[in-house]
Amino acid sequence: MSSALKFENWIAASWDKSEPGIHLLYGITEWIHRRRSPYQEIVIARVEAFGLGLFLDAVVQLLEADEFVYHEHLVLPALLYHPAPRRVLILGGGDGLALREVLRDPRVESAVMVELDGHVVEVCQEHLAPLHRGSFADPRAQIIIGDARDYLAEVPQRFDVVIVDLVDPYGAEGMALYEEIINSVRRVLAPGGIVSTHGEGVDPPHHLALRVCALLHGHFAHVVLHRQCVSTFSGEWGFIMASDSVDFWQVPTEVLLSRATALRGDLRALIPERFPVAFRLPAYLDEMLAHFLRTGEIVLDEPARGAEWIGSAAG
Repeated sequence: MSSALKFENWIAASWDKSEPGIHLLYGITEWIHRRRSPYQEIVIARVEAFGLGLFLDAVVQLLEADEFVYHEHLVLPALLYHPAPRRVLILGGGDGLALREVLRDPRVESAVMVELDGHVVEVCQEHLAPLHRGSFADPRAQIIIGDARDYLAEVPQRFDVVIVDLVDPYGAEGMALYEEIINSVRRVLAPGGIVSTHGEGVDPPHHLALRVCALLHGHFAHVVLHRQCVSTFSGEWGFIMASDSVDFWQVPTEVLLSRATALRGDLRALIPERFPVAFRLPAYLDEMLAHFLRTGEIVLDEPARGAEWIGSAAG
């Protein structure tokens, strides 16, 4: 293997489960933290040119260089489209970065984050401080360690915006879990509420984001998908919003721009002026989405391929 891929004799790699024909290779320059929780292996490491990174079971979750691209697009459009997002629920997001974005909106009075793996929260709180920027300690934030399904079944509270950042739509099991979560989310949505989630990659061969979009069409009156390239994930990522009340196409761009001016800090990736045009899909994606909606064939046939480290790693 080329020595250009070696950094301090450590080589790390993972196969992206959504694109088994593509291998993503990351050169680790520093192993900062490595442990196994009851649920998964948690790694914080530094990646050449990309900065701090979080890996779960050898699958990259974020890299410092472009994590803001993902998190701004996952969180902020839903907040900007809602006239008064006072109560926000985040499912997953144990790194605290979606929470960071939610708390940028001064209209948010409370933000509840539900994360299954408490070790992820502890590790990220300690080692990703430059990224989460103290979001865990914000007085508006409440961190709950537990299964999102149990929380959704029991919580009496209703939320204006729900961010789903915990499920990967791989195969029948993953999609079934996705649908279970969405069904439960509907119960906790306040009138006028908005759900925002990601759907993984948009493009061929699997069109995972379009499959998730088709699933949400079966549960909500208004569903839109917007796309953004995230270098860490080697392509365009799909972000999906759904609501029974908010017709996203009809909200004027000027309204989004006005609400965006109140956000704390500058927008680095999200461009409110792109909406609603950002919801338009090119013909080849529009045709594929229509196929999924018509046939209901949204489950990925190919089994998910596991991820692994290649080469030696710090013990």
